Amino acid sequence: MNFRSALLSICCFAFLMTLSMFYYAISIPQNMDYSCVNIVRALNGTTPQTPTRERPPETDVWETSKYVRTVPQARFQDNLRKDTFYLTSWTKAGFTNQFIGYVNMVYLGTVSDRIPIIPPFAPDDHISSSAGPLPFGEIFDLDRLRRSLRKPVLEWSDVKSLPPRLSLDAPSSVEQFGCWSTRPPHEKEPFLAHNLLHHLGLDISYTRLPEYIRQDPSLAAHSHIALMPLAQKIYSLNPLTHSGDEILMAPSPHGAKLSPNNHLACFDFMYYASVGTQPYEWQSSWSPVWRHIGRYLEFTEPIIDIVKGYVRRALQVITYELPPFITVHARRGDFVHQCWDVPSQCLAPLSAYVRKVKEIQGAIFVKFGIKVTEVLITSDETDLAFWKEVQAEGWKYIDHVAERTLDQYGEWYVPIIDIVAQSMGIGFVGSIDSTVSIVSAHRVEDWNQGITRMVNWGGRE
Repeated sequence: MNFRSALLSICCFAFLMTLSMFYYAISIPQNMDYSCVNIVRALNGTTPQTPTRERPPETDVWETSKYVRTVPQARFQDNLRKDTFYLTSWTKAGFTNQFIGYVNMVYLGTVSDRIPIIPPFAPDDHISSSAGPLPFGEIFDLDRLRRSLRKPVLEWSDVKSLPPRLSLDAPSSVEQFGCWSTRPPHEKEPFLAHNLLHHLGLDISYTRLPEYIRQDPSLAAHSHIALMPLAQKIYSLNPLTHSGDEILMAPSPHGAKLSPNNHLACFDFMYYASVGTQPYEWQSSWSPVWRHIGRYLEFTEPIIDIVKGYVRRALQVITYELPPFITVHARRGDFVHQCWDVPSQCLAPLSAYVRKVKEIQGAIFVKFGIKVTEVLITSDETDLAFWKEVQAEGWKYIDHVAERTLDQYGEWYVPIIDIVAQSMGIGFVGSIDSTVSIVSAHRVEDWNQGITRMVNWGGRE
């Protein structure tokens, strides 16, 4: 054998040995020791291969107890892990606007590597203080959200021991710490969510956010903030800071003057927040916050079961399965106060909703090949003449007085049952500029692959 042949044989042998080593190396279970000694032992058969550990169930991976130190405490600051950063916000609005603010906050948590802590819904617009706060997780399936996001999401009840919902007492420990205010420069006071902060036992100092956080800093009265600069501002590892950023806006009710807390970043109001340059992104089907967070916040099974019973009785069906139906949200009551002209010319008549329902019926037949005749309308209208028109159309509605909803479930559930019912339609007609309609339209489109339309002010096309 000449030298070249020998060299070629050695190279081939070395190549085959390398290939063999690589094959056996990649076949070793992931939980084994990857040191050279143990790889060789495994190849020689002297080290038994430990079975690969089974992947834990998703509910275990995102179990809330893994992201706090222990059970809910009198002081939340004693229960936050030292190696973890958190985020929360308050709110002061109606149910759906609170929902939008909280979902904006959860999105901010995902892009700033902070675990969101969602407060309960607080009684404010449309809901009296006596109704008490409503836990977010009572209405929305947070386990499903955690699995979808593959991220932890907490509620305040996970970190702090809170009084019963209907109690007027504050928690045993009232804690002072600092938060940011999203209010524009011309506003002198932060959003003051008294009912919520009393329930949580918090005494908050507020610092004004710098102008570069605003979506358009040139507009002094512009309430909207940009989420990505805000994420840079609170990013846990290397936050964006500028000299003179921290200007105290308001001391706490008890006189404390604390800078914003970094371990738990917090904001007074997150409704006016957008990812891009367009305000009110939730009005668009491409809304990043809806696409990445909101669409995964489905209702809990108990609330779905309750509402199915309401819809079944309203539609007068005796079968367990609901037939396909179209839902309508005719926002009227408080919209009167947004009418700068004659209310009768500003609020859309029922005939405008009828036209949109007929459009949807035709579109559903084209898309699904079915004729849908059942229509369920929800509205805050109190004029009996309006409801006589509804009956004349053959449309159905949930009668909360006859159902004794207030007595059975409390004040919160009157609007919530309507909102859940709206999401169950294969088609939906809403009122333009109503956040209730906007979010319900998203749900019908994304959850049911349904068809939606909006009625304009005054019913104008």
